[in-house]
Order: sequence, then C-alpha cells, then structure tokens
Amino acid sequence: MTPQEVIQNLGELPPLPQVATQVIRISAASDTSSEELKDLIRTDQALSTQVLKIANSAMFGRAREVTTLTQAIMTLGFATTRSVVLACSVKHLFNRGPAGIQERILWEHALVSALTGSAIGKAMRVTSAEEVFLAGLIHDIGKSVLALKFPEAYGALLRSLQNQGGDGLSVELDIFGFDHAMVGEALLRSWSITEGIEAVVRWHHDPLEAPADYRQLVALVALGNQVALDLQVGIGSPDSLAGATWEAMDILHLDAGSYERHRITALEALERDKALITEF
Repeated sequence: MTPQEVIQNLGELPPLPQVATQVIRISAASDTSSEELKDLIRTDQALSTQVLKIANSAMFGRAREVTTLTQAIMTLGFATTRSVVLACSVKHLFNRGPAGIQERILWEHALVSALTGSAIGKAMRVTSAEEVFLAGLIHDIGKSVLALKFPEAYGALLRSLQNQGGDGLSVELDIFGFDHAMVGEALLRSWSITEGIEAVVRWHHDPLEAPADYRQLVALVALGNQVALDLQVGIGSPDSLAGATWEAMDILHLDAGSYERHRITALEALERDKALITEF
C-alpha cells in the first residue's frame, strides 16, 4: 500500500476549512482590520462560541463577561484571536475516530508546536507567524490519518511510544512501509494547500531535504516540534528529533546560545497563550 492509497476514500476526514486559508490571507494584508476578522468569525457559529469561551477564560481575568465578538477580539488581542480561529478551524481533523487519550495528546502536541514555532518565527522576523502556526497545527496530520485507517495497529504503536518512548518515524516505516510525514504530504496534495505547508508536513523531520524556498518555515515548525516534546507534550522521545533540530538551527543560522534565547521566548509566549490549550 502507498501513502496515496491510504488517503483514498477518506470521506470521514473532510478537507481543510476555507476559514484557515482566509485567516492567513487577511493577516497578510497590511490594512487588515479587526472588523474583517470579526466578519469571518461570524460566518461560523462554533468558531464564534470558541472565541467567546476563550475570551471569558480565567486566563484573561475579565471582571465582566465578554458577550460580543468585538469585546472578545479586544480582550484577546488581534494575534491571539487569529490563533484561536486557526486552531478551531482544524481541530475537527484530530477527532474523526473514537475519542481517546492519544487523540488528545496529538492535538495538544499540535497546539504547543504551533504556538512555540510561531513565537520563534515572530522573534526572528523571518516569515508569517500565521503560516507557521497553521503549519505547526497540521504538521502531524498524517498520524491522524493512520489512526483513522489502521485504528488497532496504529493505536498500539502510539501506546507503545507513549509508554516506552522511541523514534516513531522509524517504527512507522518498519510496520507500514511509509511514515506519517509521507501520508500527510499525500493528504495535503489532495487538498491543494500551499506548497510551503505541504513541505512542512513532509519534511519536518528532515528540514534540509525541504525545497529551499520553504526551509525556514519547515525549520521553525521543527523547532516547535522539539520544544513540545521537551515539555513532554506529545508521543515519542525528544532525543529522536535531535537531527531535525540541528538541521533547523543550521537553516536559521542559530547557535546554541541564540536557540536557547528564542526557546525561552517561545516558552514565555506559551505561558501567555496557555488558555488556547486548556480551553480547547
């Protein structure tokens, strides 16, 4: 079986919502206003509810309840609101099979990778924070596909990695003949999503193999991936990412000291935005 055959007839896994790509589009415009973002949020009732829920979370310490989207955007700030919208628009991709602890861990890993990778990108001013955030959210989408198509075999693999650690990529190759990065690439190609995000999904374990135009984006997500596993948010051993992390540092021209400074910045951003994890 090939990765392309795995994703055939995935009726249970819908395409990436247009909301996510619209957020990136309007965020790229220098004259984007909160009104445009509010109008986009209004088109989706579940999205509106989630934005209000997070704005009212204990993290933001409001004395009075936030009841309108305008108040919510003011409370959260423009950047955090965009992150909420992106996360909400793709979360359903992680919840297609029977709900279980592995699915929750995969989602939390996606969020932490996205938050920390985009924070490093913002600190370095090298690429769009929204694109890094979305790429981080779906970098492991191939795992969700494998869990959906092979629930028993892949569920057992995830439980083994969760309990014993190890390099999930090599185990996947041994069992299936392909890995989650290959399957994720096949899925994104079927979605006709941007080539940069497709490159992240395929090469986040091997950043130097990515097309040159997208290596910075891939490298930032690879660093977010490392930070998440260092924090024990995810399935697998942090040591298994060492090669990818060194490659990412090389691409971004980071030495050990500068990487550590950016890592601390990312952890501070994660602390500020932890409501995105606790309230999802």
